[in-house]
Amino acid sequence: MSSLPNDFLFNVEMNDSVISLSSISSDSVSSESSTSISDNFLTINENDLNEDILRKEIEKCNQMIRTTKECSQERMRLVRRLVELRFKLEMVTEIKALENKNQLIETKVIFGHHLSFVWKPNWLENKICDVCAKTIWKYMHQLYECSDCGYYCHIFCLDKIKRVCTAVLASEHSMILTITPSNGLLSQDYKCAECQSYIRIRNTKLSSEDTLSLEARLCDYDGKFYCPLHHWNNTALIPARVLCNWQFEKKCVSQASFQLLNYNYKSKMYNLEKHNPKLFTYLESLNKIKNIKNSLVKMKKYLVLCKVWNAQLKNVSSRCHELLYDSVLYSMKDMVEIHSGLFLEDLQRVYDICEKHIRYECEVS
Repeated sequence: MSSLPNDFLFNVEMNDSVISLSSISSDSVSSESSTSISDNFLTINENDLNEDILRKEIEKCNQMIRTTKECSQERMRLVRRLVELRFKLEMVTEIKALENKNQLIETKVIFGHHLSFVWKPNWLENKICDVCAKTIWKYMHQLYECSDCGYYCHIFCLDKIKRVCTAVLASEHSMILTITPSNGLLSQDYKCAECQSYIRIRNTKLSSEDTLSLEARLCDYDGKFYCPLHHWNNTALIPARVLCNWQFEKKCVSQASFQLLNYNYKSKMYNLEKHNPKLFTYLESLNKIKNIKNSLVKMKKYLVLCKVWNAQLKNVSSRCHELLYDSVLYSMKDMVEIHSGLFLEDLQRVYDICEKHIRYECEVS
C-alpha cells in the first residue's frame, strides 16, 4: 500500500481541528444561549406585575427546577428566583386588597362574623388563618378579626370563608351532651364535614401518599370527620365525657368545635343534678358543694335585709360575689375547679364570711 502524501495528512489534521473547534464553539454558544434563554424565560417587567403573570412565572420556574440537577448552581439560582416571585405575589395580592381603604374600615358581616380590619396587631406571636390554615405574619400580612369569636383570616381569604360564627352557633344551638360515636366516612360520602373536600383514612405504612384526597381526622365532640385544613389536632375538654363519666382527658376536635368549646368554657349552662344526678352520690366533693349552696340560699334571706352587708359587698371580690349569687348551673371552668378542689375551697371561704356576718356582725339579726 502506497503512503499518503504529507500535504494530504496535513490538510486532514487541519480539517479535524477546525471541526473540533467549531463543535466546541457551537456547544459553548448553545450553553450560553440556553442560560440567556432561561434568564429571559424568568425575567418579567417589574412595572406590570399582576397575579396572572406571577402565577405563570412561578409555574414555569417550578418546571425548570425539576429539570436541573440537584445542588447545581442553576437550581440554586432558580430556587432564589422562585422565592422572589412568591414574595412578589403576596405583595401584589395584598396591594390589590388594600386599594380601597374606605371599604377596609367598614365592618364586614360574613356568615355571622363581624370582621374588622386589624391595622396594628398587638399580639406577640403570629396567628394562623382559619381559612387557609397558613401563618399570618405579623409584619407582612394584613388580616381581619371577628369581634365576636376571634376568627382570624388573611385579607385575601375574606371571600373564601365558609364557617359560621361561633357566637351564632352558641346562641342558636345547644351543646352536645351525649358521647357521639363516629358513623364512619361512608355516612359523610368520604367528604369533609365543613368544606366537602374528599378525605380518607390514611395509613402511611400501607399506602403511599396521594394528591386526590386528604387525611380524615375525627372530631371527638361531634363524631364527624374533617380535613386537615379544618382539623388542626387541637385538644379540648368534651362536655359529654365530663358529665357522663367525670372524665377530664382532652380529646382532638375540629377547629370549629375547638372555637365553640372555648367560647362556652366560662358559660354556666350545665345542670349537674339534671344531666347526671348520680355524680352527687359517687363524688363527696359535689355533695358538699350542694349542701353549702343550699345553706347560702337560706343565708341570703337575712343578708338582703342588712344595709351593712350591702355596703360590704363592694369590698368583696368578684369571685366571692359570683359564688354567693350562683345558681344550680355550672360552667366547664367550674367543673375543672371542682375536680381540682379549688371550687370547694372558694365556696367554703364565702360560706365562712356569710356565717361570721350573720352570727357576730349583722345588726338586723
